Amino acid sequence: MHLLLLISGCLLGWTGVWGQYDHHVTKEDKKAMLDDKVVLPCKVFKPDESATVHWLYVIPEDKGEKVQNILTAGPKGTIIENSELKSRIDLKNNSRLQIVNLQVKDNKQFICRVEFQNGVTKESRIQLHVYKSPSEPELKMEQNGIQVTDEAVQIGTCESKNGFPMPVIKWYKSDKPLRDAKDGVKIHTRVATGSDDLITVYSILLAPVQQSDASALFYCDVSYSLPLGDHMLESERKNITVHYPTTSIKVYFKSPSEIIKEGDTVDLICEGNGNPQPSYTLGKKGDDATLTEDLPYSWKVSREDSGVYVCTSLDVDTLMEFKEETTLYVNFLDPPMLSHESPVTVDLQSKLMVSCQVDASNETVIHWKQDGNTIENGSVLNLDFVDYSATGLYTCVADLPNVPGMTTSKDISITVQGSPQASVTSQVIEVQDGETVTTNCTVFGYPQAQVTWYINDTEVTSHAVIYNIKDNQVTSELTLMVHKDFFNQSLKCVAFNRFNNSAAYIQLLEKSMTTPFSVTDFEPMGTRAPEPESRTEKSYGIVIVIVIICILLLAFLGAVLYFLYKKGHIPCGRSGKKDITNPGAKDKIIVEMKPDSPAEESVLLTGPQEKKPSDQEKYIDLRN
Repeated sequence: MHLLLLISGCLLGWTGVWGQYDHHVTKEDKKAMLDDKVVLPCKVFKPDESATVHWLYVIPEDKGEKVQNILTAGPKGTIIENSELKSRIDLKNNSRLQIVNLQVKDNKQFICRVEFQNGVTKESRIQLHVYKSPSEPELKMEQNGIQVTDEAVQIGTCESKNGFPMPVIKWYKSDKPLRDAKDGVKIHTRVATGSDDLITVYSILLAPVQQSDASALFYCDVSYSLPLGDHMLESERKNITVHYPTTSIKVYFKSPSEIIKEGDTVDLICEGNGNPQPSYTLGKKGDDATLTEDLPYSWKVSREDSGVYVCTSLDVDTLMEFKEETTLYVNFLDPPMLSHESPVTVDLQSKLMVSCQVDASNETVIHWKQDGNTIENGSVLNLDFVDYSATGLYTCVADLPNVPGMTTSKDISITVQGSPQASVTSQVIEVQDGETVTTNCTVFGYPQAQVTWYINDTEVTSHAVIYNIKDNQVTSELTLMVHKDFFNQSLKCVAFNRFNNSAAYIQLLEKSMTTPFSVTDFEPMGTRAPEPESRTEKSYGIVIVIVIICILLLAFLGAVLYFLYKKGHIPCGRSGKKDITNPGAKDKIIVEMKPDSPAEESVLLTGPQEKKPSDQEKYIDLRN
C-alpha cells in the first residue's frame, strides 16, 4: 500500500520530457497571419505566487505525441529553454505566452501546464493556425495548335505559389467546371513545399479537343483559407488553337463601300473553314497569270479590272482541292464631252444647241445648270433667240443614279454678241436752273459698247463716269449742271460697237411749267424715242373706265327722274300750266313743237292756251 502511494507521488511531481494526462484540460484554437504577433492565454492559471507555469508544444508522432518544454515560470523566476522559439517568445502577466514574427512552423499545438502548491496540476491546450494567402493563379495554355481528337491531351497548366495551408485549384471551360475523370477530363496536381514551408500547387489539365473548343475560354481559380474565412482568386481567360481540316472555301471582295467605284482600294480575300488555312492561288478568269499567293490581295481598281476572279486551294493534310469564283464590277463615270469647246460666242437672236455626252458603266442622268439652278433636263442644251441675258457659265452635270455620290460635270462659257441696247432709268426729268442732276444709262452688248452723252446734239464729255463694267454690260452715270437753255431739250445716251449703235432719250422739263410737255414734242427730227407701250395702254384703260362710269351715272339719273315723274313729284311745263300728272285734268296734253327752235326748247303744254297756235306750230296728242 505504501509503495502505491509513493509511485503516485513520483508521477505527479515529475516534469520530464514526456507529457502526462490530466483530467483538468481545456482546448481552443487561435488563428493568425504569417509574420504577425500572437498572444496565447493560459485558461487554467489563477494568481498564486507559489504556482509554477510550464509552456510546451506538441510534436506529433505515429504512436502518441511528444512534448517540448519551451518556458518555465515559478517562484524561482522564468527560464526559457533553448529552442527554435527562444528569440521570439515572451511571458506576459506571469502566464500568457507571446510569439512574434510568426512562421509556418509555428502552426502547432501549445500546452500551458500549471502546478499548484497543493499538488494539483492543470492543462490548457491551444491549437495555433498560421495562414498565408497564395499568389494569383498563373495560366499557361498549349502554345502549339492542338489537333481535334477524342483522346485526352494537355490543354494547359495552372500554378499558385507560396500559400498556407495548401490552396486548391479548379478548372473551367466557358464558365463550366471541369472535373477529373469526367467526360474524358484528367487533372493532375503537384504540390511543392519550399524552405519556408510555404506550399506551391501546380495543376495540369488534359481533355479531349473538339472543333468548337476553338471559341471556348479556359481559366482556373485557386481557393484558400484565412483567419476571417475562405477566399478565391481567378486567372485570366484564354483559348486554345484548334487544328481541323478544311471542307470548303469562299472568295469575296472587301471595299470601303458595298458599291465599288473606279479608284477604290479593294481586298480580294479567300478563306477556308479549316484551321490552319490551306494555301491559295488567286487569278482572273480568262487570264493565265496568277495574281498572288499571298492573302489578301489589295489594289486600286479600274474599269479594266471588272470580271470573274477564281480562288484555288489545296489542303495538304487531306489532299483535297477546292475552287470558288466571285465577280468584280467596277463603276466608272468619265468627265462629260461637249459638242462645243468653251468659250462659245453666239449672235444675238440666234439659236445655239450644245450636246453633252458621258461614258459611264451604267445609264446616266444628265442635266444642265446655270448659276446653281437646273435649266434643262437631258443631254442637249437648247438656246433659242438668245438675248444678252443668255450670256454666262453653263454646267453639264452627269450622275450615276445607282451609285450614290458618283457625279461629274464640265463647264462651258457662252457669250452673246450683237448690237448694243441702251436704256435709261427715267425718260422724263423735271429740273430747274442751276440744279445738279444725276442719271444712268445701261447698255447691253458685246463687244463692249462705248457710251457718249449728247444734249442739243452737243457731246457732254466732262460729266460722265463709266462703272459696273461686265462682259456684255456697261453702266454710264452722268452728273449734269442744268442751265435754263436745257429746258425742254433732249438728253441723249448713245452706245455703239462694231455691230451697230443704240440711243436712249431723257426729256428735261422745267419744274415751274404747269402744263406737262410730251417727250415727243421736243425730240429732234428723226430721233424721237418711242412712247412706252405700257404708258399708252394705261391711258386707254383709264378713258374706258371713265366712259363706263358716266354711262352708269346717266342711266341711274334717268331712272330716278322717271320714278319721280311717275309719282307726280316733278311738274311739267311753264309756270301757270296745269300739272299733267293731275288725274283731275280733263284737258288734253299736247306737246308744242317749233320747227325753227332747238329741240331743247320743246315744252309740255296743258289744256287750251291763252293764245292760238301759229301756223308754224304743230301739236301731238300724247294720249294717242
